[in-house]
Amino acid sequence: MTASLLDPPPGVLIVTGLPGAGKTTVTRLVAARYARSVRLDGDVMADFIVNGRVSVIGEPRDESQRQLLLRARNLCSLAANFAAAGFLPVLDHVVPNRDVLDAMTAWLAPLPVRFVVLAPSLEVCRRRNAERAPEEQVHYDYSGLAAEMDHSLAGVGWWLDSSAQTPDETAADIVGYAAAKAVVA
Repeated sequence: MTASLLDPPPGVLIVTGLPGAGKTTVTRLVAARYARSVRLDGDVMADFIVNGRVSVIGEPRDESQRQLLLRARNLCSLAANFAAAGFLPVLDHVVPNRDVLDAMTAWLAPLPVRFVVLAPSLEVCRRRNAERAPEEQVHYDYSGLAAEMDHSLAGVGWWLDSSAQTPDETAADIVGYAAAKAVVA
C-alpha cells in the first residue's frame, strides 16, 4: 500500500448525474485516491449486451426499464464481491429515480451505501457533452431525465453542484465529505 493513498472506507460509493456531469472523470479520480478500489461503469455493463439491447430511453419502455435494472443489479453484485475482498467499489451509473436507488441499496445490503449526485446545471452538462469527442457524446435530450432525477431523488444522498469545480476539486470534495453527507444506507 502506498503511503499517500487512503484506506478504503467500508461499503460502496455510487456517483450519478446527467450525461456531462463528470461521472466518468470524477469516479476515476476518486477511485485513484484509495489503496484498494475498483471503478464500475454502468455504460460498460450496458455494452455487455450484444444483441437485444434497448437504451434507457428506448422502446419498448418495459424492456428498457428491465435492462436498466439488470445493469444495476449486476453492478451491485460486482460491487458486493469487491467490497467483500476489501476494495472500495466506486460506481459510475445513471440512477434516474428513487425506485432504482432503492433496488440498488437492497441488493447491496448490508453494506453501507454513499450516494453522490453530481449536479452541475443542465446548461453545464450540455456544454460538457458537446465538448466531448463525437463517439462519447450522448445524442438525446436529457432534460426529462433531469426533471425525473430532481423530482424523484430530491433530498436523497448528497447533491454536489460541480458547475464551477475542476474534476480534481470535485473528487477531493467527494473523498473528504461523502462519508458525512452522502449516506443513504
